[in-house]
Amino acid sequence: MKKIMLPLLCLVSTHAIAGNVMEMATRDMSGKELDRMTFYTESNRSRMDQNGADGSFSVIFLDDEFLYLDHQERNYMVMDEAMLKSMGEEISQAMKEMEAQLAAMPPEQRAMVEQMMSKQMGGMGMTSEIPVLEIRELGSGRWESYDCTLAEMLEDGTKIQEICSVDFDEVDGSGDVRDSFNRMASLLTKMYDSMPFGGEGVRNPMEMLNELDGFPVRAVDFENGKAVRETVLESSTEKAIDAETFEVPSDYSRIDPFSR
Repeated sequence: MKKIMLPLLCLVSTHAIAGNVMEMATRDMSGKELDRMTFYTESNRSRMDQNGADGSFSVIFLDDEFLYLDHQERNYMVMDEAMLKSMGEEISQAMKEMEAQLAAMPPEQRAMVEQMMSKQMGGMGMTSEIPVLEIRELGSGRWESYDCTLAEMLEDGTKIQEICSVDFDEVDGSGDVRDSFNRMASLLTKMYDSMPFGGEGVRNPMEMLNELDGFPVRAVDFENGKAVRETVLESSTEKAIDAETFEVPSDYSRIDPFSR
């Protein structure tokens, strides 16, 4: 995400427009690459491609929607404010029905069902307890050629990530990354607010990223107090981006996440 004016683009082909291309990689602490991400950004749209052991997918961000592309299945899903609002309404309705059913049970049976549901949620990587996330600035630091601001992310008081962030001007001279980031943050905030529990103890991730006041060129993940993996910026280049980069391939089919 970045800044600077970007004139003289009329010199580029009509099939491509100038923007910024970033390469980022995630590795374990031994140096083994786990996945790779490529970001294509312009001031009003962006795309992220991710390739790793879990598969290959892309997310295209436009003015008022995200497109999630699954390259293995060759399909895509549209995520916008209306879709998340609809999903939130379904979740809220399901919870009301569940609460009504629990309320009709004898106390001992209700306690047993609630305990069973809690265990099932934990088995799926979910929890009924909402973690408290916060970002705390640590001071100045340096990574490779970057002088950066260091911060740590805490979950319920436990450190889960350390981040080295730099001013957008340091990684992109066009202004596209910063502008695209701000537009994405605006849309994500609207989507976040449309979800059930959007303001009930869960912090908007985009608001947290704004606290960094820059682009994270390195982020180290911690588990049980030990660094386990890092995501780093490998390159950032201003270049022409083909317009088709931000389009869904014609042979991909759209899927409805609510279809049964």
